[in-house]
Amino acid sequence: MKISFYRRAVQLVVLIGIFVVPLLNILEIYFIKGTFYSIDIGDVAMADPWAVFQSIITSKTINTAMLISVIIPVLLVLLFGRVWCSWFCPYHFLVEMLQKLRNILKLKSKKPKYSENLVNRSNRIRLLFLLIGLFITGIAGIPLLNLISAPGIISSQALVLVKFHYFTFEIVFILILLILEFFFIYFFWCRLLCPTGIFLSLIDRKKAMKVAKIEPECSMCKSCIKSCPMVINPMNEGKNPLCHNCGICIDSCPDNKKRDTLRFKFY
Repeated sequence: MKISFYRRAVQLVVLIGIFVVPLLNILEIYFIKGTFYSIDIGDVAMADPWAVFQSIITSKTINTAMLISVIIPVLLVLLFGRVWCSWFCPYHFLVEMLQKLRNILKLKSKKPKYSENLVNRSNRIRLLFLLIGLFITGIAGIPLLNLISAPGIISSQALVLVKFHYFTFEIVFILILLILEFFFIYFFWCRLLCPTGIFLSLIDRKKAMKVAKIEPECSMCKSCIKSCPMVINPMNEGKNPLCHNCGICIDSCPDNKKRDTLRFKFY
């Protein structure tokens, strides 16, 4: 069974979960509570490492609770790479569905053509955006980049909708992003500007699970490059910070039907 089947199942469970959790809380079941900024499951607290990092910068203090809350998310990145983005993030799922809709409507693809220069430029933009965001956050003294955390906003809006039956103004930001994604710029938020994704790619280590070409000889059909949503070359750029281990390239590789050619690999 293809990786995409399991990934889509996880995405759907997460998407349904952000609505089910506040519903359980309404029923006074508090075993699990919170949003993607910070969530508690029983006695286990987990927080967005990027949100915690901003809190440390703005408060200029580090406490034990902060550090404990990021242990599981950081371990996930250290072991499996940036799977949060492609397997769990509800915004990524919505953008994928928009791309499928574009394909159904047979709209002209907005996906840029792969080149090494494009990959290098994308990584420079990502790093520059994060540094500028950190600079502004430091000056303002509040975690401003939390205000543009797409998964955080979506999960908190789901909570507000379930508990209070309305949306807040934050949903406008998500709608603007989705409109831009659909009509103008291919996967631009996930590829270039998402602060959480950029930060996780800095934590990601080279020896975590990565896409790798394990068979030297292949048909060089470039199906993996054509299918990659991050517009990289999975054959030799599996360790690139842009890769978020979605596995689409592995599923699309025709050589895998004959012998293992492109696979996830632990280094």
